[in-house]
Amino acid sequence: MLGAAVILGAFGVHGLEKKISLHYLGTWKTASEYLVYNALGLMAFASYKSSFRQVVDGVVQHRNNLGLRISIFAIILGVIIFSMSLYLVSLNQLIGEKFKSMGMVAPLGGILMAFGWIGVGNYFLTHKRQKL
Repeated sequence: MLGAAVILGAFGVHGLEKKISLHYLGTWKTASEYLVYNALGLMAFASYKSSFRQVVDGVVQHRNNLGLRISIFAIILGVIIFSMSLYLVSLNQLIGEKFKSMGMVAPLGGILMAFGWIGVGNYFLTHKRQKL
């Protein structure tokens, strides 16, 4: 996800700079920023969560948490829907108004991201870190 954000962000700056308006470049930038922020957040959470372990009969086991998995899936799906809809809206000036209505899809992605991060926050609040 982070690699995609870098590539798409660079494409926006270098490939679209003189082809679309500043308004659409700003929309492209917003889409790239959300990809970056969510990718970094998920990477930070993954590295922190890797230290959450449970020991049962001397065997280290990772907790199986369906709620956490759903939250992470919601974040990933949300950022894809949000960013891709903004990327498509940004291209309206180049390919016509075919994707203008995609802007109405972006809030769905935002809602999924918000609920996902609320779920991750809930995980932090309800699970204690166990050191081995």
